[in-house]
Amino acid sequence: MAPLPPARAAEEYPDSGAGRAGGGEEAALSATPLPALPARTRSTAARRARRRALLHAVLGAFGLAALGVLIRHVGAAEMLAAVTRAAPFLPILVALEAARVGCETLATGALCPRRSVPPVELLRIHVVSYPVMALMPAGRAAGEAVKAALLSPHVGAPRAAAIAAANQSLALLSAAPLSLLAALAIWRIGGGASALALGVLAHAALLVASGLGVAFAARQRAAFAWLARRFASAGHAAAAFQEAVREHAPVPARPFAACVAGRAIQAAQYAVLLAAVGAGTGPVRALAAYGVGAVGTAVGDLIPGQVGATDGAFTLAAPLLGLTASSAIAISVLVHLLQAAFALAGIAAALVWRRRPPAR
Repeated sequence: MAPLPPARAAEEYPDSGAGRAGGGEEAALSATPLPALPARTRSTAARRARRRALLHAVLGAFGLAALGVLIRHVGAAEMLAAVTRAAPFLPILVALEAARVGCETLATGALCPRRSVPPVELLRIHVVSYPVMALMPAGRAAGEAVKAALLSPHVGAPRAAAIAAANQSLALLSAAPLSLLAALAIWRIGGGASALALGVLAHAALLVASGLGVAFAARQRAAFAWLARRFASAGHAAAAFQEAVREHAPVPARPFAACVAGRAIQAAQYAVLLAAVGAGTGPVRALAAYGVGAVGTAVGDLIPGQVGATDGAFTLAAPLLGLTASSAIAISVLVHLLQAAFALAGIAAALVWRRRPPAR
């Protein structure tokens, strides 16, 4: 499912205008138009988009081939048997994934102006953006773009973009505490330092650096001043965006807490998955499995659905987690199936869930 452009979001809300009507600064910020791109710029962007699509298709094919090789290596029958044994645990996994999506919805709601977006509409936006976030290459950034497009009729384009930037930063920062705990868990299970433990620790450090980088880069005045001098209309939109960014602290407490809760739910999912394939479980082992999944996801970020990357990571980490190779792949396959099920639900929601136009 491709990200919806802002124009598509506007089509979903006919007669809604730029957003909620308001007075003074609120109305000016909500009504700020985005600058039109020159034809040459649009052509260059289209060529880059085609190249990215080709690259992602190649990486997706490579990921599927890698998964096929892994399944053939461990035995399709054994892997399928492990997946089948997990069937009674699927309702728990579905409930946990729904709770995780709920945490992200709460985080976005806390970033929006009070009463600007109805709670049901916030939930719809997150359900609709789920397929993009879970299955597309670099899905988090693409998913936030979809959210921004669907939020803009309610809060205005500059503020919607600022919320997307904050969500991107919070997604990175909220994963860092769990990755740090995962590195310590792997250290403990492995009896000391290992390449995997150090890799997860480095991943946690990179998450902090990236999250803070996104949060503070959006607040720097120099880039916006240069943009305003070069392109008046772009500078106007950029100034409105920066004004919206500064409505919140670099790391707002309530949205951050909601995102951390979502990451904790992911760790709980891995505890359920370990139990589902008949492996030893517990907080330490669940955190270790979370760390393996996080590293696999990061390595395969440009692969659609991270197919092949997370599967390979779990296969390599199987001895550490006390898993057979077939059980390790079964865990990653179950994660793919869970995401695919929610993605299909998101696509169905985009087609049949009636959209509520913003109040005028």
